Amino acid sequence: MADAEDTPAADETDAGTATADEAKEEGKEDGKEKEPIKLRQQVDIRDVGPCKKHITVTINREDIDARLDEKYSELVTGHQSLVAGFRPGKAPRKIVERFYREEVTQQVRGEILMASLEQIAEEQDIAPLAPPDLDPAKIVIPKEGPLVYEFEVEVRPQFTLPDYKKLKIKRPTQKFTDADISREEKRLLEPYGQIVPKEGNPPKVEEGDIIICDVVTRESGRTLNDLKEVRLRVDPQLALKDGVAKNFGKEVFGAKPGDMRKVEIVLSDTVADPSLRGKTVVANFTINDVKTVRLPELTEELLSQEFGVAGEEQLKELIRAVLERRLEYIQRQSARQ
Repeated sequence: MADAEDTPAADETDAGTATADEAKEEGKEDGKEKEPIKLRQQVDIRDVGPCKKHITVTINREDIDARLDEKYSELVTGHQSLVAGFRPGKAPRKIVERFYREEVTQQVRGEILMASLEQIAEEQDIAPLAPPDLDPAKIVIPKEGPLVYEFEVEVRPQFTLPDYKKLKIKRPTQKFTDADISREEKRLLEPYGQIVPKEGNPPKVEEGDIIICDVVTRESGRTLNDLKEVRLRVDPQLALKDGVAKNFGKEVFGAKPGDMRKVEIVLSDTVADPSLRGKTVVANFTINDVKTVRLPELTEELLSQEFGVAGEEQLKELIRAVLERRLEYIQRQSARQ
């Protein structure tokens, strides 16, 4: 009798194993996994800031119950449940559900949440900049009714692009000449040169010279500044602490020692006296002396240590490359504007 009773039990075990194997095979077709079944969910998206969305998701109860039922069925028929007093795979369904409810609910919650978020990413027109403000541990599957959860996420700003393909952009162009190269070479070498009196009888001011001058600035009859023996480099513009002389180079060009030139200075908005901010005042530049910069000799040591080149021709090539890169930068800035 004992043998007769054991035999059906063994048959039932084999049948249970076969059923589990068949269930696994149902998930495959031609060696490929079946596509996961999409959740039936309702997604409500509303703006809560310039780049922030509040998303509320409602998941159909039937989809939740189907996944719970699938998990419990695997436990009952797949010999995965261990319930005291019962052999694996022989415990009644209700007892398995009661024994494994918390574990199964947490597992299904994680799977549903992951599937839900993946569907939102695929189906909704949002571009998150960071992970959503969502704590899965606080989401609870209710005993009845749909699962509702919500979260906020930062997204990229959305805007309509103009028909930029028809726009025309002007950019500055320039072909650098030998004169441009020589001018830039002089500028690079001047810090290594020596300031000496300028030749000429009398010497005349040119761009790049150094002038020693007295400067008196007046406005409406009052003296704002009275400076003596100021040394200035003659550039097209002269930047001062409280303003800028936009045409400085032109206004002092050709001056001789003893000459006085009037130079217009546009005061900045940071001048201490509010009544002078943004005003244009006139400064008298009295030229006391004119000096120039004697450029250094282009020795191998200077070219190698300071510029990393082997000769004057390589220096000119380096200068041309620097000028071209500078022009490219100006072109990009112009295009952005």
